[in-house]
Amino acid sequence: MAIFNDLPLWQDKNVNKILEELCNKHGVPIEVLKDLVNIEREHQHKERAHGIYDDFDNTLSKMD
Repeated sequence: MAIFNDLPLWQDKNVNKILEELCNKHGVPIEVLKDLVNIEREHQHKERAHGIYDDFDNTLSKMD
């Protein structure tokens, strides 16, 4: 699942390094952040974001 590759944010090595540092500082695995971005992007064009909260919960449960 690599929907975010088209975002400039993920292309910039300096920004990516800062994101990784922030994730480490706050105990959030970078993969969880990427998964959350992917979920949001998957649901953004839907009329209703049915199931988005379940997807968020499933992703965030990986942090336990």
